Amino acid sequence: MRLTTKNAHLYEGKKLDAHKRLFHNYPLEVVKRDEKYFVKDSVGVNMSVPEERDTFNRIDFDFVV
Repeated sequence: MRLTTKNAHLYEGKKLDAHKRLFHNYPLEVVKRDEKYFVKDSVGVNMSVPEERDTFNRIDFDFVV
């Protein structure tokens, strides 16, 4: 599965983990602030949810923790 701005509302408040852990401190949590969705890692750093066309910053996950 791939987290994008179009499907972020489905995962709001849930924790996500990846099969291959890259570039983040997992698990990630999807949060909404000021009408935008962010991904918060386990250290508390917020990152914007990537656009669907942004393959460099994509967040792929396999299951919800």
